[in-house]
Amino acid sequence: RHQPWRGVNLGGWLLLEAGPSSALFDRFEGGVRCEWKLMQKMREELGAEKAAEALREHRETFITEEDIRRIRSLGLNAVRVPFGYWVVMGPANEDEFMGPCIEYLDRVLHWCKIHGLQVLLDLHGAPGGESGEKPCGRERRDWSWQDWRFDESLAALRTIATRYKGHEAVTGIAVCNEPSETVPASVLCQFYDRAVQTIRDAGMPPDEVSIMLPIYRTERLDEIWRLWNQSYDGFARHANVAFDLHLYHCFGPWWQRQGFGSHLRMTKRHRKILRRVPAVVGEWSLALPPQACGDGDVEEDEAQRAFAKAQLEAYAQASHGWFFW
Repeated sequence: RHQPWRGVNLGGWLLLEAGPSSALFDRFEGGVRCEWKLMQKMREELGAEKAAEALREHRETFITEEDIRRIRSLGLNAVRVPFGYWVVMGPANEDEFMGPCIEYLDRVLHWCKIHGLQVLLDLHGAPGGESGEKPCGRERRDWSWQDWRFDESLAALRTIATRYKGHEAVTGIAVCNEPSETVPASVLCQFYDRAVQTIRDAGMPPDEVSIMLPIYRTERLDEIWRLWNQSYDGFARHANVAFDLHLYHCFGPWWQRQGFGSHLRMTKRHRKILRRVPAVVGEWSLALPPQACGDGDVEEDEAQRAFAKAQLEAYAQASHGWFFW
């Protein structure tokens, strides 16, 4: 099997998010916070043709071969490439997205092959959305888990696996990203079982490609792990699969209340969790709430260095590695 990933996310490129894609979002006012709404706003203000040109310019320039070369020169060995289903299949059901544009995946895989980087292909935005949150491409308050179009998601995964089977840079596929906690565990595990089989049947064997099954938050790990093992015998039936955990310390009121020492203790707890189960830390960062590093006891730079060191030591326990966001 491949070496554990030590890499970064190419976030904000083939699925737009207001943080990493801020240069594009900032051009349009009105509280636009997801790709769906941004596409609507761009067409409204620029017209369809110029909106398409603006998005094409972003896709052409946001990630270049020089970025891939620099990532490798820093000693990292992998990139995680988040993309929306529309990059592969084109928008369906009158979705507002623009695509297909799979040539950008072709291009980045070629660059990674040249420069010796592994690639985890991440279906970051599934048809219908795996949640109603911004990272899947469309923020929706009225979203329900039944909106997630599972068969179309499998079709996108089949297309990716068929196209890139045997590509020496591709060592992983993530079957979705950050599924909502409202998706029943039984539904999620059934989809994961079908997704793994779909990718393997399309020609990506377990000795070449790892398959990532997102848990997202550690709070759901025990429930999904138990169901995956008991109902699907998942780790026995499917070789080289792992859970994808995203270990952020900055989202939600509980994290906002914690001091710096508590953040370090939680990192040690995550280290223990990662020893128990096949996993990748698909996203992590150095973001801390102000309370954790703004009390004068620890300078912010020193705090972030210590926080980075603690996380790297913890995530070294992940069987499949990690990706910084």
